[in-house]
Amino acid sequence: MSKIKKSEIKNKKKSKENIGYKTVIKTAILSGIFFVASLFFNGQIISLGYFNNSILNIVEILVRTVIILFFFLFLTISYANYRDLVGKPINWKNLMLLFILSIIQSILNIYVFFLTLLGLIFILLYLYLIQE
Repeated sequence: MSKIKKSEIKNKKKSKENIGYKTVIKTAILSGIFFVASLFFNGQIISLGYFNNSILNIVEILVRTVIILFFFLFLTISYANYRDLVGKPINWKNLMLLFILSIIQSILNIYVFFLTLLGLIFILLYLYLIQE
């Protein structure tokens, strides 16, 4: 007779699923926060370049780019974890949709667009190389 009861095994599976869903929710909330921040910065509601200072303009471009990249990263993690929990892996079609959504956020500034494009390509390359 087994020392581990079936009910204990079921409870462990349920607790792992609960932790997985909590992770999905937390990363989705983080991606939502970065999306709102991206709307504020890339929609030019908040700007650091009021004083025509070139250093502040460079910092603002970097902040806009990093916010978009974090949005993409956390949304990808959230969506991929959700798809993993329901038993379907994320496919390239869905990943490209997230990629395009991230690129759309950066179309108002050419420097942000190119830096974001470069960063997204590096993230996708990284995700492709670490996938099993």
